[in-house]
Amino acid sequence: MRQPVSRRASAPFRFPSVIVKSVSMRRWPYLLVVDDDADFRTGLRIALEMKGYQVEEAENGEVALARLAERPPLLVLLDLQMPVMNGREMLQRMRATTELKDVPVVIISGFGFEWEAELMGAQGYIGKPFEPEELQKTIANLLKPKLVSVKAPPAEKTR
Repeated sequence: MRQPVSRRASAPFRFPSVIVKSVSMRRWPYLLVVDDDADFRTGLRIALEMKGYQVEEAENGEVALARLAERPPLLVLLDLQMPVMNGREMLQRMRATTELKDVPVVIISGFGFEWEAELMGAQGYIGKPFEPEELQKTIANLLKPKLVSVKAPPAEKTR
């Protein structure tokens, strides 16, 4: 004979930690913002998160490369003028690394390096200050080829 189920209050259900870790947001594709200006990074992160992107930050090229070694992003937004390791050196190291050579990079700088961006291997350049729409358009254009469209299987013919 079955025992009646107790209706007493119990602790809320929790997924086992192994499941939680495996579906952690850190596993989703992300954009990496690399800039030594903490306020700029934070503002950019908030603006991009409002558009639905997951964003991670790094304050210089050295920190960024360590993060990239763990998990490559969909795209890097990179300042050039930074202490410790500047954006030029970081981009050069990315292009020399097999796993990172194809990651799109957009240089964001207030020093007018647009002509130099392509020579360094960047896919885009945005001068500071910029309009949010310009950034959104640049990111969307670079990520469009990476987006995978899933088509529904053809409908079965009925007789």
